[in-house]
Amino acid sequence: MTDSQLRSLMEISPQNGQRALYEEYCGYVYAVAANCLRTCGTAEDVEECVSDTFVAVFRALREPSDYNGDLKGIISTIARRTAIDSFRKLSVKVSRSVMIEDMTYEPASGEDIEEDSDRSETQRILLSCVEKLGKPDSDIIMQHYFYGRSSGMIASSVGLKESAVQKRLQRARKKLRTLLEKAGINGV
Repeated sequence: MTDSQLRSLMEISPQNGQRALYEEYCGYVYAVAANCLRTCGTAEDVEECVSDTFVAVFRALREPSDYNGDLKGIISTIARRTAIDSFRKLSVKVSRSVMIEDMTYEPASGEDIEEDSDRSETQRILLSCVEKLGKPDSDIIMQHYFYGRSSGMIASSVGLKESAVQKRLQRARKKLRTLLEKAGINGV
């Protein structure tokens, strides 16, 4: 669904527009929140951050504005700021501090630069292949393998039944295996 379609739907029916916006960007916002909170937050903290983000997004979109730009830009800014605020609150509770910049990447171990480079390239290819699966399969794979979410939790976030999520996960794994083999990654 395009930005203009989402905006039109929100004008016609705010509730349906919000639901469509959530379905469109939930995986993205979840990834931003999980990345920022991975060093100090739990799964519940990430879920709360995602909820807080969408509340802020819906409030921002309700306000009259001359801005008609990219919705993803608005959502990503709000998601990042909300995640950073959550990180700061959680870091105080954990009584440790980590620079925000340190959370966005993992430095190479330095022991074997070639191996680290190969691992990075493999991860890039893997993520590219996951994206090629399309939605909702890519969201299901990401949530299951990267964030350790159960089929029930995934079902509620993508709007499918738990059995449908399990079946899609099974089919997505087969597609992903084929894509990885075509990309030159074997033994998966």
